[in-house]
Amino acid sequence: MDVDAVTPDLAELLPDYLADAKECLDKVSAILLALDRGETDPEFVGELFRQMHIIKGGSGLMGFAVVGTVAHAAEDLLGAVKRGVLELGPRLAPGLLEAHDTLKILLEELESQGATRTDPAQAVARLQALLSGEEVSAEPPPVPAPAPEVAVPSAPDGENDEVIREFFLESGELVEELDQDLVALEESPDDKELLNKIFRAAHTLKGSSSFLGFREISEVTHRVEDLFNKLRRDEMVLTPEAMDVILEAVDRVKRLLGAAQAGEAPPPVDDLLRALIEASEAGRPRKLGEILVEDEGVPAHVIQEALRTQDAGKPLGQRLVESAAVAAEAVERSLAKQTRQRAPAAQADQTVRVDVERLDALMNLVGELVLGKNRLALLRAQMEERWEGDDMIEQLGETASQLDLVASDLQLAVMKTRLVPIDKVFRKFPRMVRDLARSLKKEMRLEIQGEGTELDKSVVEVIGDPLVHLIRNSADHGIEDPDERARAGKPREGRIRLSACHEGNHIVVAVEDDGKGMDPEVLKRKAIEKGIITAQEAAVMTVRDALHLIFAPGFSTATTVTNVSGRGVGMDVVKTNIQQVNGLVEIESAPGQGTRVEVKIPLTLAIIQALLVRTGHEVYAVPLVSVVETVRIDAHEVKTVDRCPVLRLRDHVMPLLWLHEVFRVPCERSVADSRRYVVVLGIAEKRVGLVVDGLVGEEEVVIKNLGNYLTEVPGIAGATIRGDGRVTLIVDVTQVLELAARTRSGRGFTAAAA
Repeated sequence: MDVDAVTPDLAELLPDYLADAKECLDKVSAILLALDRGETDPEFVGELFRQMHIIKGGSGLMGFAVVGTVAHAAEDLLGAVKRGVLELGPRLAPGLLEAHDTLKILLEELESQGATRTDPAQAVARLQALLSGEEVSAEPPPVPAPAPEVAVPSAPDGENDEVIREFFLESGELVEELDQDLVALEESPDDKELLNKIFRAAHTLKGSSSFLGFREISEVTHRVEDLFNKLRRDEMVLTPEAMDVILEAVDRVKRLLGAAQAGEAPPPVDDLLRALIEASEAGRPRKLGEILVEDEGVPAHVIQEALRTQDAGKPLGQRLVESAAVAAEAVERSLAKQTRQRAPAAQADQTVRVDVERLDALMNLVGELVLGKNRLALLRAQMEERWEGDDMIEQLGETASQLDLVASDLQLAVMKTRLVPIDKVFRKFPRMVRDLARSLKKEMRLEIQGEGTELDKSVVEVIGDPLVHLIRNSADHGIEDPDERARAGKPREGRIRLSACHEGNHIVVAVEDDGKGMDPEVLKRKAIEKGIITAQEAAVMTVRDALHLIFAPGFSTATTVTNVSGRGVGMDVVKTNIQQVNGLVEIESAPGQGTRVEVKIPLTLAIIQALLVRTGHEVYAVPLVSVVETVRIDAHEVKTVDRCPVLRLRDHVMPLLWLHEVFRVPCERSVADSRRYVVVLGIAEKRVGLVVDGLVGEEEVVIKNLGNYLTEVPGIAGATIRGDGRVTLIVDVTQVLELAARTRSGRGFTAAAA
């Protein structure tokens, strides 16, 4: 079995190659799933062909023959569809899906292991069988063509031997370069240097093949040369359809070269020559006179007369308006259409890839600017208080306000550079739901909303796994069998909705299904059976707490373990990953109607809004994203359950913990001073009250790493520098909750205050 391996000289190019190839596979997957749903679009075939061609070309450049073999086989099959030999339908879709999956596995192996391990022979064989089988059944076997007039010398000798060997070697290199150059040209169609390079390559191939008597190669490359000559002279526009034909011509030249080397009869090229001529004509920009005749209904003889009597240097449109032959409005509309014909060429790719480390460095600098802005705001307030009414102080205040505005805009702009559409995560789920429907023998569809919603790249990388488990959970536990749904008066096809939207400085991602929902009593019984909770705990448990039992490690309602569910680890992964980004999880469910799981996560993790709280003489910053609310309580409101202090807040009982106990900070408040503040914290499904001495206020803070020496301090996520120059520690809410769970004692409110 052949193996593709990443050599040291390819390591630097590998990330870009993988990014391009994965993007192509995402597009292929979306189209194949649309075909599987019965959707039709004439653009599907061309788009599939282009994406496979890009993968094949990139693999050739990297020297990945195994990946290239699969992409080439898929491209050949799609080429037959483009030529009308095959029809793109249900018969071809499974083979193309298998090719897609094989390519995905091979790319993952290259990325993670540096070499391929999977044998793609089965996928390639299936594609080749589909190609040959369809061609045989589509039409009778062709009559063997007569030998070409110019025979290819199979074993030349002397000088001819050397010349032909040089021709095949040079032609192979030129064709491989053409593959890459054509893909680059599609992204930058106005690159004149690239156009000239492709033109020269076609011209060289034409001349060499004509000299040696390879007529078919010469004819094809001659038509390609003519087409690119028109592109160079701006006599036509490069359309996606024209590019498809050009790519097909390059592939046909490869096959012609292979046949010539083997001494075999060349494949026919008449259909390709006609396609190249049609592409050349179709891509020609319309002239002003043609637009006026075809779109504005101007008689042709009026245009001809204006051209015949046109003054030197005077535009045709001006001549027509001055002679009152055509209305000025019609000429303006036609000129606008003529200009828009060049729009695709002018719109080059405006994106650039930037290393994430550079963005992180830029974000760090903006963080320093935010700290300086906070410091300046504090100094401004102090100076205004001391020298109120001073003209210089007023000017300083105006300048500081302007700097504050610019710094905020800069911060927002830099944060946006790290934002990526959540579609990068969403796009893999339609295929997953399709496969789950097949394996579970259910009927279901996935609806996606808000896929253009953007969030920080670091958050995108964390949210993927939780969504996988939530959707699998909906498919397996939520959506019923078709017959069961029909008996319940529901459509046989279940619906899973995946949505994303912005809500302030957060993004809300929801997974909702119209399945059978969850019964809190059933969940309690299962949890008791598995020893997760006791019967006494279940008796006092609220509906919300019962629903959140699904996040407990080892909890599952499945009766048997399958490759989809039953191990009780999926929802635990959801909780763990959401906790990593200080997110919140909420569940709504109604038996017989469905379930909605809502995940609320911050847009970015670098610069955050924080609530400053005081305990003793110390001030700590609590991420505002984890703060549900703040309340002030009296001592008599605190109760004890199982030696643990709790607070009943609107029919919800939550445990309390004192911040000064967690960090062992001296507390100087007296027992008589019984009024305290409780900061209600929420992480994933948990809710806990954090008791503090006072609330200082809200402030925008920049999370700074404490360095390697202090990186393992429990309960601390980092530090920030406040406006007065003091260092304030940022509370890691997740670790504080875990620390409190391990060390919580049964002391009540009064004892804690002592």
